[in-house]
Amino acid sequence: MSRRQTLAAALVVCALLLTGCAGTPGDGPPTATSTTGQSGPETTGSLAETATGAGTPATTAGSETDTPEADDRTRPQVELRDGNGTVLGRVTVAIADTGGERYTGLSDTERLNESEGMLFVYEEPDTHTYVMRDMDFPLDILFIAPNGTITTIHHAPTEPGESGDELTGYPGYGQYVLEVNRGYANRTGLAVGDTVAIPARIATADATPNPDAES
Repeated sequence: MSRRQTLAAALVVCALLLTGCAGTPGDGPPTATSTTGQSGPETTGSLAETATGAGTPATTAGSETDTPEADDRTRPQVELRDGNGTVLGRVTVAIADTGGERYTGLSDTERLNESEGMLFVYEEPDTHTYVMRDMDFPLDILFIAPNGTITTIHHAPTEPGESGDELTGYPGYGQYVLEVNRGYANRTGLAVGDTVAIPARIATADATPNPDAES
């Protein structure tokens, strides 16, 4: 082999070696790596949004939710009926069944809606006297026997500035006392002898049943 042929052969060998070092496209690791799946799940929102389920609205668009309405759904309801069983009204009530709750009553409440009230519950029937201590609005006070019969109705005005023995006493006999806005009894036609259906979880065994209330 001549010297020129030997040089040409050497150049061919070098060319082949260089091609093998470069490799072919697609071989080996990619030129860039995705962080998704390697540094944890890809997040598009803030940490708080991710933790609480971003994108879920707190309230449904077009609806309004406030605390009183939410409370109304969890509070019991009493049903007012005349002697024929006709429903005269329904009142959603807060329950006062401890000494402290009965003493405070509605004195720390600014107002009642038309179908709201407070039901005072005692362990047994007795004669009780109520006063309008620190009240901001007048009340109808209904005394109710264990079986749900209304025994007494008082229409009590506010007594600003009065306290202690100066306050007017409103006595009555019963195991329950229902307070509603003054005039409610007249507006619904409620009278002594009519009945208040008490929810079963609150009522005594001989109370008028309230089928629409939670048990």
